[in-house]
Amino acid sequence: MKNFKEKIFRPLLCGIINLLSSDIRDVDTGKRIGRALLIPWRGRILILGAGVAGYALVPKFYGQKRLTFWKVELGFTRHPAPDYPSESRP
Repeated sequence: MKNFKEKIFRPLLCGIINLLSSDIRDVDTGKRIGRALLIPWRGRILILGAGVAGYALVPKFYGQKRLTFWKVELGFTRHPAPDYPSESRP
């Protein structure tokens, strides 16, 4: 039964997610990070099928012209590379 799920169900589900997903763009640069299906669920955001090429998505709020507390726009950016120097231990 497990083999049936792996061969039929998973590719079908991945195909549906890929069909319904949208592009995710970096808030800072505007470059395309990947594709994913974003689903709000119980106060969380489920990210399905994020093909972000090994990068961690970091949520980031957009700047607003007018300050409102009931509605904010949320975007994503990539996790920055570490900035510490590469030094060997003595």
